[in-house]
Amino acid sequence: MPINFHPIPLGPGFLPDYLYKSTSVSKGRLLQSTINNFKFIMEKLKILSFENYIFNENTLGLGIIGYLFTRIARNCILKTIQEQTINYVIISAPPFSLFGLAPFIKRHFPDIRIILDYRDPWNTMYSPYISTFLEKKYLKYADKVVFLNDRMLVDSIQRYGLPESKCETVLNGYSKQDWEQVEEHFLNTSQHVIQQNNRMVISYIGSGNFSKGGIRSISEFFDAFEIFQKNKKVLLRFVGPPTPQESEEIKQRFHNKIEIIPAVSLQTSLNYMLNSDVQLLIHTQDATAKYVLTGKLFDYIRSGKVIFGIGSQKETYFLDLIEKYTLGLGCLNQSTEILKNLEILYDHWSRGTLNQLRQNVGLNIEEYSRDSQNAKYLKIFNELGN
Repeated sequence: MPINFHPIPLGPGFLPDYLYKSTSVSKGRLLQSTINNFKFIMEKLKILSFENYIFNENTLGLGIIGYLFTRIARNCILKTIQEQTINYVIISAPPFSLFGLAPFIKRHFPDIRIILDYRDPWNTMYSPYISTFLEKKYLKYADKVVFLNDRMLVDSIQRYGLPESKCETVLNGYSKQDWEQVEEHFLNTSQHVIQQNNRMVISYIGSGNFSKGGIRSISEFFDAFEIFQKNKKVLLRFVGPPTPQESEEIKQRFHNKIEIIPAVSLQTSLNYMLNSDVQLLIHTQDATAKYVLTGKLFDYIRSGKVIFGIGSQKETYFLDLIEKYTLGLGCLNQSTEILKNLEILYDHWSRGTLNQLRQNVGLNIEEYSRDSQNAKYLKIFNELGN
């Protein structure tokens, strides 16, 4: 029997119009625009640290935005549940302040099944007292709790005393349909012929921070790359870079050894992956390293290209996966270690043996597709019943 979904997204229609820039922006940038406006206001009022103490979000300001949504969208949520005869409510976070809807919905519809869905860790490693208290409170109202990976599941069970039967793991996964379309186009054109253009292409797809600090700081990598790139046939490509000012500064530093491309569609980003030799993955925040599985990791895995992962800690989750399945190379976020691995990559590329670093030992790529992961959600619905 098919399941009908009625999404209520965080964004325009619920939050006040003045929170959004008056200029035309794409839907993909609209929420970020809102966050930036909030951050500017809170920085002026010097209440960012207070906001973090309550909500403990990775992105400052996002907790308040989520909280506003839970207040403004309540009537719409209740109306949708009643009119559409909703049986299950999935609350996906971040922002984790959205989990505050769980007790509200249960009060009005005691029999409804609530699923709290973690796409990032919240207070599993550390947190201010208030956000830990809130998380523990919200979890009591969940009929199922879905985690991004098994590490988060195990640690959350131990931290909050959750029953194992109440917890499941569902990964983000990659889109089979998108990949099939991109590969068909790729093979039917000459793009795959020009991929090896006498330069080793290292691609970083997604958001990052060119300056020091942040959860994806690329500064240590740049220090290593500056030494490495001398007399090398190499191209470093960024797709979806930071601010134009930062981009221009990096272009001046590396000249024709770097390519910076504005944000593109998903299928275009997949095409860039196929036109690369090495996929770069970076996470530099200690607090979340143990659990981090960035969305692009699954597309990187599906691309079949060598993955070069850089993490702030040895237990960074994607570094363990790279080693477990022999997906490429991984190292700590230290310029000396990064340089050493860049040299290894280049040596293999120059000898035509780069594929030796990507063996997929014991890997079932199909398991990481969204179709496979969605099937787990269907199983959860069946277990909860009607």
